[in-house]
Amino acid sequence: MSDVTAQTDLTSQQQLRLEILSLVQYDTAAAKKAIDDIADDPLKLELFKRQYTLAQSEPTAVSRTTKALQGMKEALPLFE
Repeated sequence: MSDVTAQTDLTSQQQLRLEILSLVQYDTAAAKKAIDDIADDPLKLELFKRQYTLAQSEPTAVSRTTKALQGMKEALPLFE
């Protein structure tokens, strides 16, 4: 089975979580933290991805994730 076929068999929730896991370089502690806070919300994911890119100076995936989640939470009220 090809990777493309396997990806189409995933639910949207699984795809979102796989994207998070990939973004945090397969650090499962960072992924769990992000998944818990993002709660399968596409807007939160998009904000998190952008904030994660901005948090490059953080030394670990967990600290970078923490900083990105903080930025995501600060930006969310702009969309209410």
